[in-house]
Amino acid sequence: MAVAASQSPDPDAASDILDQLLAAPEYSSPKLSPSGRYLAFYAQSQEDGEGDVLIVRDLDAPDGPADRRASFGELAILEINWANEDRILVTVASLGGVEIIGRAIRFPVSRVMSVPRETLTNAVALFDDEGRNVTGNLRNLDLNNITDLLPDDPDHILMSAWRGRAHHLWRVNVHTGQADVAERGNSRTAMWYTGPDGHAVMRVEVSARGRRVTVFTRDQPRSRWRRAASYRINELSDLAPEFEWAGLSDDPNMIYVYGRPEGAGRNNVYLYDLASGTYAETVATHERVDIDSTLVHPRTRRYVGHVYVEDRQHFVFADTRLQRHLTGIEGFFGGEVSVVPLDLSGNRMTLYVSGPTEPGAYYVYDTEARSIDPLYLSRPDIPLDDLSPVEIVRYTARDGLELTGYLTLPAGRSGVSVPLVVMPHGGPEMRDVYDFDPVAQYLAFNGYAVFQPNFRGSSGYGDAFAEAGYRQWGGVMQDDVTDGVEHLVATGRAARDRICIMGFSYGGYSALVGGAMAPDAYQCVIASAAATDLPAFVEGWRDRDEDAYEYWREVIGDPDSDSDRLQQVSPVNLASEYRVPVLLFHGDADEIVPVEQSRLMAMALETAGMEYRYDELPGIGHSLTPGANLREQMNRSIWLLNRTIGPQRFGSDPFADWANLSSKDDRGEAAVPVEAD
Repeated sequence: MAVAASQSPDPDAASDILDQLLAAPEYSSPKLSPSGRYLAFYAQSQEDGEGDVLIVRDLDAPDGPADRRASFGELAILEINWANEDRILVTVASLGGVEIIGRAIRFPVSRVMSVPRETLTNAVALFDDEGRNVTGNLRNLDLNNITDLLPDDPDHILMSAWRGRAHHLWRVNVHTGQADVAERGNSRTAMWYTGPDGHAVMRVEVSARGRRVTVFTRDQPRSRWRRAASYRINELSDLAPEFEWAGLSDDPNMIYVYGRPEGAGRNNVYLYDLASGTYAETVATHERVDIDSTLVHPRTRRYVGHVYVEDRQHFVFADTRLQRHLTGIEGFFGGEVSVVPLDLSGNRMTLYVSGPTEPGAYYVYDTEARSIDPLYLSRPDIPLDDLSPVEIVRYTARDGLELTGYLTLPAGRSGVSVPLVVMPHGGPEMRDVYDFDPVAQYLAFNGYAVFQPNFRGSSGYGDAFAEAGYRQWGGVMQDDVTDGVEHLVATGRAARDRICIMGFSYGGYSALVGGAMAPDAYQCVIASAAATDLPAFVEGWRDRDEDAYEYWREVIGDPDSDSDRLQQVSPVNLASEYRVPVLLFHGDADEIVPVEQSRLMAMALETAGMEYRYDELPGIGHSLTPGANLREQMNRSIWLLNRTIGPQRFGSDPFADWANLSSKDDRGEAAVPVEAD
């Protein structure tokens, strides 16, 4: 039976800590000028109707760092780049509009403005001279694709934009905004990459439905384009591209690429020969995990290094001198956080530091003085004392496979007295990491331990690990989650009768199938945007998108030949197996997992006489992004957790302590400047 709506919590009673955890970062990532003297970033407005503020800091001002500010009215700033030492490129967003049959239609648009550093006034809009040829083209709603900052040409940059039905590469004057076509593309061209002299050496095309990527390369301006790779993409996976630009090399005929050529088994970094169209050398690889990403210098576009994630992020510079600096920096921060180099200019490096109990802080490092100076906090309102530590959990699945999960524990508490929330990630080809997680932190703030397992089928551990989860929805993938829970119980970290399971997207499916197939393991189930009828979910893609259909048929199963198996692991067919209350959420604008999947689940639970609640979120798509809908989901999830396994067992009134949730008033300041060893 459905839970009555009148039992839901008052949204106005949500705790301050939830708003603080889910708030957008107050400041953007900083960008250094070419010399390294100036720093540009922006303060993001926290109020409707107020625009963001551009901030330029002179790090070498005679009296110490000095800021200058410029407001952009009601416009939101999306990105900042330096065209040269004296001009800043600011990408802004606003509402555009057209009139169709007498009706005004409004939609978001973005443009790049060139702003003089000295005055921060008299901004120039790029492409203005092209009139409606470019700015009036609906394909150019986001006219912000900067391809090459042309460090040897201070007057121009390269940008991509549509004219008619073709996506060209343009040379744009940063002083006047005038633009001229530099390279001609076609209707499927999506991205351009250029060599050291600015000519295009790599072009990316995307299929009409946006599901297949084809990459072409060449070594000379007028050489024939050669197909280098073609691969499928999908919104619900975190698979890295099979072939992606990773930067220029010292050899103009070679570029760095990031991906996994056939047979590689993992994502690696390679040198790629543009003339022969072959992989010349493996530059970076890891024996256990994928190379997660690469860092390309924002101005020179040269390959700088790579990142791998073995629990937390680890950055490796190609330059051994810079690597020694980074090793000292990581030692200074103690090894419990990720230190990500963001930018390199002059003798300065900007850093982003984050970890389970550090929501994010920016620093600037001087390679000559070997000093680290704090810049600002990403989310300064979050009280650090209210954040909870995270433990790395190693455990063995029933078939002997070694697995990893992360256990967030309420500050100062541990053991069987702490109720546990199991939270499988979405995707499923994504993964959890040892870092700041606002949802896990909010649950821990309310007294719950949170377990996030990286079950087989997760990305980041190589192709074999991800593919071990194919056609195992409700099978070994779910066993891996269950085995992690059993490990926590066996090691005294959880009590068997105080465990709930919750998740979003694939994690929602895992929560539902776990609650049905192991009805004695959990005391409640919370699922958002979950697939519940697997044959119908896969079949639904057949006519919508051929590439996506083939992906899901491979990952989940064939809706025809595998129908019996898929029916057996579809939660909609297991409604009568639940012994605990179920809370469902789904956005009615979800284009990935149709809302009908949760509607069918609610109907099945109703028919089976189960205790459940279903909340449909109007206008909400598939992404779990901060906002009113996520706040609502978290508030109601806490209500159900409190009612079933709460830190305090509730009697007839499940809201007895709802209004008593509180957060501390302040947060510690950034560290003072020090010298690295």
